[in-house]
Amino acid sequence: MRPPCEIVQRDFLRVVRTSVAHALSEDGLSQIEIASNMNITQAAVSKYLSQPVIKTRLASEIEILTNTLTEIIRSGDTNTSKLVREICSTCMRSRLGSTLCEIHQEKVPSLKEVNCQVCAQLLGGSDDDLSERAVVISDMVDALRIIETSESFVEIVPQVRANLVACNKTANSTEDVAGVPGRITIIDGRARALVSPQFGTSHHTAELLLDAKDTWTKIRSCLCVSGRETVVKFAKKIGFKVVSLHDPESTAKKIIKALKSVEKIPGMRTTYPAIHIPGGISVEPILYLFGPNARELSVRCVNLSESLK
Repeated sequence: MRPPCEIVQRDFLRVVRTSVAHALSEDGLSQIEIASNMNITQAAVSKYLSQPVIKTRLASEIEILTNTLTEIIRSGDTNTSKLVREICSTCMRSRLGSTLCEIHQEKVPSLKEVNCQVCAQLLGGSDDDLSERAVVISDMVDALRIIETSESFVEIVPQVRANLVACNKTANSTEDVAGVPGRITIIDGRARALVSPQFGTSHHTAELLLDAKDTWTKIRSCLCVSGRETVVKFAKKIGFKVVSLHDPESTAKKIIKALKSVEKIPGMRTTYPAIHIPGGISVEPILYLFGPNARELSVRCVNLSESLK
């Protein structure tokens, strides 16, 4: 049980941090400034600066990466995701039949004996499940960006706050559905997702999506918004096929059961169906909007919110 991550931590990441810390120190940055730019503690910076830059078999790859990272930091655009992307990209390339792969197989000879291709299969897209999950998360991130940049989306956020979920066609449990932990809330007059999308969250909306996916074959995403009368009215105007339940229901199972008792629902190939849950005593009316993917659904929902202004 010795994965390549063991080598990455000891022989790659540590040397990269040491190299970048030294490079920034030579540029005249203080330890506090280096720590801030590298998103590590000052104590860690002090440790790295007290160590020499070790030359290993990964030296050429680390040198190129160090130059890239320091240039990004020098430019003033210290976007953490950019730095992480460069580090992970270099690591992944090295694991795909290059230096890290060679070192790993030398450390664990049994891997070489079986011609190990685990990294190539996982990172190269051969694992369909991982690839599809990556597509779902990317779709969710795009959708949330659209929602968060909208000035009008707050108009349709319910008191219980909104949530967005998405999945692929093979999803069969709530663990296969990505959602927003903590829901989409409102901060300074704008909709905000405080946590990145994750699989296995928002079980209530995820259950509704899974059932909707079985009912309407094109559906892969769901967004819950306010179910007040004007929102429902304009949702119908922009093309959502709304099914209204007779009684307020608060659990996914009860909503699904009630939906099955409705005499007429949109056809199975409907692209944008919706379920309206009426309000009641201490129950807020909610409108569950469905679409073929999170991005397209978010665009249509922003159009809905703009039509209310």
